[in-house]
Amino acid sequence: MRGQENGTTTRSTMRKALEAVLLRSDDGTVIEECRRCGTTLESTLASCPSCGCSDIVEYRIQ
Repeated sequence: MRGQENGTTTRSTMRKALEAVLLRSDDGTVIEECRRCGTTLESTLASCPSCGCSDIVEYRIQ
């Protein structure tokens, strides 16, 4: 897990996703990720910056 993804490392992306889940408040957490390559995305993006795929999945964690 030491590859580069558009200037950010996979490790820091994974860390952000885990922090969002583990350090969440009582509100639900939403994680959006590319179905093709698994990149975690910002909610404002319509397509994956890593592979260009527009098939984005949204996980809601309560």
